[in-house]
Amino acid sequence: MIETKVETIIQKPVAEVFAYVRNMENQIYYNNSIHEAKATNQDATEYKIQIDLGIFKLNETYKINEVVENKLIVASCTANGMKFTDRYEFSENGTFCSVSVTDRMELKGLFQLSEGLVKMNLKSQMIENLKSLKKILES
Repeated sequence: MIETKVETIIQKPVAEVFAYVRNMENQIYYNNSIHEAKATNQDATEYKIQIDLGIFKLNETYKINEVVENKLIVASCTANGMKFTDRYEFSENGTFCSVSVTDRMELKGLFQLSEGLVKMNLKSQMIENLKSLKKILES
């Protein structure tokens, strides 16, 4: 299993940051690996996503498993060769918002052979995604 965590402080209130991230359709603006994200149910707890992880591309369902308003979002995706769970945590830092994103990824079958490559790229990609999110929300 690969576990990666990144953190930042965004100079906006927690409620504003949470609302933006909670709408998973916004991922196409700050997550370079997501090329499409569209809610597939009325509650917006399931999204059809198109994700490019470099060594493979997926068209899968990304499900929100848990939401604690202005504090936590847990979402996951299961595909034939992998499963990943993202944990977004939000907290107040003065008048700003601290955000941490933890990704837990399990590669299965032949995909396990690419674990080293995925691990190297995932951290840098997550850092860039969080920088993009920060830039969007602070501008």
